[in-house]
Amino acid sequence: MKKETHVIDWQAFLFRTWLIMPIQVMCLKLLLISDLHSNPYALEAIEKTESWDEVCCCGDFVDYGPFPMETIRWCIDHHARCVLGNHDAYVLGLSEISCTEAKREHRFRWAHDNYCQLTEEGLDFLRSLPRSLSFSADGIEYQVQHQYDQAYGTIESEEQFDAFWTGPQKKETERRLVFGHTHRQCVHMLNEHTLWLNPGSVSYRRPDDHDKRAHYMIVEQGKIRFGKVAYDRMPLLNRAEAYLKQGTMLETELQDAFFFFGNALTSREPLPESCTKLPKTEKGDHDCETC
Repeated sequence: MKKETHVIDWQAFLFRTWLIMPIQVMCLKLLLISDLHSNPYALEAIEKTESWDEVCCCGDFVDYGPFPMETIRWCIDHHARCVLGNHDAYVLGLSEISCTEAKREHRFRWAHDNYCQLTEEGLDFLRSLPRSLSFSADGIEYQVQHQYDQAYGTIESEEQFDAFWTGPQKKETERRLVFGHTHRQCVHMLNEHTLWLNPGSVSYRRPDDHDKRAHYMIVEQGKIRFGKVAYDRMPLLNRAEAYLKQGTMLETELQDAFFFFGNALTSREPLPESCTKLPKTEKGDHDCETC
């Protein structure tokens, strides 16, 4: 299948968003988002609720949602500063052959669905994402990266923070690390000038959190505000229901979707229709709780 081609001036886009040197931003309002997971409806709800001067995204644009290109285009259109997430890297490692084999061998996942939808524009966007970026806003230094380690570790000491930090080392300057990955909205203060924060996931929560709203953060003149807004989950649930009827996607992938976007009480609740013919997740398979 030939990928659809869209013309975009990537050189200008990269120059505008991801300069190698730290970016100086004198803005009044910064929107921090992460873990979008192919969910443009959550982004649209945030846009209807908030205004901002700059957008920064901590990665995971794709997987575990049905609308990857719409999500990527939203970020391009809003000139978001972005970094690569682990799900983005996973999807980039797929191919048309691997997706065809996954469907034939009953291992088809949202990651395969998303790869099949990505145009060259979407693939180029993901390939161009840096692992980290730095910028200054309102006299505060920021460093953005999707995750701290390869699991769900967090920075618990100033020593850990200093070892991870690659920006200016002036002690009198406030420094902030911005992470995504855990889908848990929080601010962790290490001292009055040092903290790390996580805006949470725009798209969905972890299995122990039943909040269905889109999570994000607003930073206005250095002050951090937690944001949560309800959004229309029905289009995402409809895609999961369509796959349920087709019987081609792994049962656990659909169970996740019915928990994220429907009213299932757990991420392993029985599906609303008979799923005896759906393929099961095999031991060792890609799973959202371990990546």
